[in-house]
Amino acid sequence: MSVLMMLSVILFALMLAIGGVKGIGAFVSLWISFAIMVVMTILISFQFNAFWVLLIGGASLLTVTVLSASADERTTIIALIASLIVMLILLAVILPTEHIAIAQGFAEENSEELEGLSLAININFGTLGIVAALLATLGAIAEASVAIATGIGELLNSKPSLQDNELIGVGQLLGKQIIGTAVNTVLFGFLADFLSLAVLFSKLKYTFSEILNAKLFTSSMLSLLYALLGVIITLPITIIIFLLYQKHQKVDANRGKL
Repeated sequence: MSVLMMLSVILFALMLAIGGVKGIGAFVSLWISFAIMVVMTILISFQFNAFWVLLIGGASLLTVTVLSASADERTTIIALIASLIVMLILLAVILPTEHIAIAQGFAEENSEELEGLSLAININFGTLGIVAALLATLGAIAEASVAIATGIGELLNSKPSLQDNELIGVGQLLGKQIIGTAVNTVLFGFLADFLSLAVLFSKLKYTFSEILNAKLFTSSMLSLLYALLGVIITLPITIIIFLLYQKHQKVDANRGKL
């Protein structure tokens, strides 16, 4: 049994013991997301339009992630819509930023690893950089949107008489706490990935200005900023969609009484 298979069995056993049926669903969604990523990679390598692959694949990943939370219908719909909107906003931010930063592709530090290999893959590295940057943010976006929508939904269930302005205030307070946790998760993940890069820069005796201009550092920092931006803007967008959804439900209920 390989190490990957052994770890997968341990993960499945723990998720089953702790999460029960929901744990099994989360485990299955993990492999479905992995399969979607593999299909996206294959399609891009076969010269399919990378942006269409990114939009369809990203939407599929968000759908699988949100559905795996096993929340109620209202929470699932709101979280999914909010996640998709945030994904499109981030894509609009990433497109010009990646072109300006010119941080895509391999850096000088990768030259030894790439020696003897051909880079003539006939795929634009700028496009690959955009795809990678957006995909790196989707997990944090889906997690934040589900947590915020679930928290607001539970609050509204316990106090259905809350007015919109009260709901916005409480939702902002709740969302700030959730965002704080999500931001720390993203930040710690970045620091863990950056540790080996920091050791490399130290061994090569890079100056501060050289580190700031290093392609590896720039791409890593941009990925962190994209994820943080996505988590932050998820809060107001989720609250707005929640209010619109509630308003739509009230209008439908009033029509049903007529």
